[in-house]
Amino acid sequence: MGQGKKRGCTMVLHLEKKSNRFLLLFLLADLVFILIHIGFNLGLVTSPLFSIEEDLGYAEVYQYIKEYWIVLLLLTLAIGRGRFIYFAWSLLFAYLLFDDSLQIHERLGGYVADALQFLPILQLRPQDLGELVVSLLFGTLLFGTIGIAYLHADHIARQASKHLFALVLLLAFFGVVVDMLHIAIRWGEPFWLLIEDGGEMLIMSVIAWYVFQLGFEPKRELADIAQLGLPNSGLDLALDSSLMPAVPVRIQS
Repeated sequence: MGQGKKRGCTMVLHLEKKSNRFLLLFLLADLVFILIHIGFNLGLVTSPLFSIEEDLGYAEVYQYIKEYWIVLLLLTLAIGRGRFIYFAWSLLFAYLLFDDSLQIHERLGGYVADALQFLPILQLRPQDLGELVVSLLFGTLLFGTIGIAYLHADHIARQASKHLFALVLLLAFFGVVVDMLHIAIRWGEPFWLLIEDGGEMLIMSVIAWYVFQLGFEPKRELADIAQLGLPNSGLDLALDSSLMPAVPVRIQS
C-alpha cells in the first residue's frame, strides 16, 4: 500500500473444536429449558420451577451459573494477562449477576419512580421508567470504566472488547427492548416473555463460550486467538461458524 493510505488490519482467528462442543452443550441445555418452559405453558409440566420466567427457577439458576463463570474467567484473564480491561468487563458481568439474583434495578427503580414522581407514558408504568433510569445509570458507569480501560488496552484486548460489546448489545436488546415492547404492546405476553428470557439465555451462553475462548489467546501481540465471528463494525452474530470444525476466520477491521 502507498504511504498515507490507511492500512486495514486483518486478524486471523481460529475456533477450537473442544470449546465448540462446550458451546453446543450450553445451547442444548438452553433449548431444553426453553422446550420445558413451553410444556409448562401448555400444562404438560406442573412445577413453576421449570418456567424460564420463574425467580430462582431451574433455568434462572443455570443463568446465574453462566454469569458467575464469565466473571471468574474474566478475572482470571485480568490477573494472568495483566489487562485491566478484562477486570472492567468482569465488573459489568458481576453487576448483571447481582442484578438478576437480587433484582437491583427493580428495587432501585421503584425508589427512583417514587422520588421523581414519574407519570405513565406509552403504556409504561412509573416503575418501568424508574427501572430504565437505574439501568442507564449503571450502564453509563460500567461502560465508562470499560471505555477508559479500552483506551489503554492492547490490540487483541480491544478486538475482544468489540466482540463483547456487540454481544452485550444483543443481550440488552432482549433484556430491555423486548421487555419494554411486551409491556407497551400488551398482547401475546407468553410469546414476548419467551423471546425475552430465551434470547437472554442463548446470548449469555455465547458470551460464556467466547470468554472461555479468550483463554486460548497466546500472550504474543500478533498471535491468533479464538473468536466468535463478529464483525468489528456490526452486530451480525455468525453462530453457524461457531458450530463448525476449526476453520480459519478472517475479520476485517
